[in-house]
Amino acid sequence: MMFIAEENKLDSGKYTTNSQSIQFGPWYISYDVSCILPSVCSTKVVCERDDDQFCQFCIYCKELNIPHFPDMVFPKNILTLSHASGACINFNPLDALKRVSSRVEAIEVACAEAWLESRPDAEKKKQNFDWTFSTDYKGTLGDKVVVELTDETINFELLKQKDQILFYHDLTLFEDELHDHGISKLSVKIRVMPTYWYVLLRYFLRVDDVLVRSHETRMFHMLNSNYILREFTAKESTASDLNIPTTQMKEADDVIPFLPLKHKVTEKLTVEFES
Repeated sequence: MMFIAEENKLDSGKYTTNSQSIQFGPWYISYDVSCILPSVCSTKVVCERDDDQFCQFCIYCKELNIPHFPDMVFPKNILTLSHASGACINFNPLDALKRVSSRVEAIEVACAEAWLESRPDAEKKKQNFDWTFSTDYKGTLGDKVVVELTDETINFELLKQKDQILFYHDLTLFEDELHDHGISKLSVKIRVMPTYWYVLLRYFLRVDDVLVRSHETRMFHMLNSNYILREFTAKESTASDLNIPTTQMKEADDVIPFLPLKHKVTEKLTVEFES
């Protein structure tokens, strides 16, 4: 039985979120959409108290080990898939940004210094900050989800079939225009069909005339099966090695098919039931 619900709500952080959900077999699938993370503390008096109550900006400052955040972070844009057993999978920007390296050197490009100069807070740590916000985040798994490697692959032919779409949304988790020298974006799409659900989490990086990179995580679950297939792929190429026009590198869907594969892993996620 499928049931779709829509809701507007105000959370404790005074964020108004638009939510929509669907019940799909044992899965309750929902997403929240809200506004951009503020650039400064919004409740200084509250955040300075010693009671572990913080605004979203201060939570990000405390949780992340990077000197600057992307231009646009949507802290309440979250996709959640909850199983009747209590198992849970979600996709959120905070956990994704925790995977941004604070140890490796940034990509050496001509625009790097200009980018850093526009962000004074990043100047002190510029030697070890990945200013492209590259992340290999694959989603956040709850305790009842067991992960193992598998040779089984996602049935992409099934995904191409023109069946009825019961539920769909495309959420932006964060985005940065790299000081007008490209794009760094993380987004997640959910599609629920009559016999399966499918998630595509995509990190896309384009540094103009320098580099194009993608990290994509796909999750696929057939209704009435007891597992999910998760496929992670990393692709990357210098702009000079891509034999396509620069104008074709602007959109992720146009350029990613031309990127060489650097890494791929397929896993089986099984929901753990209590005995």
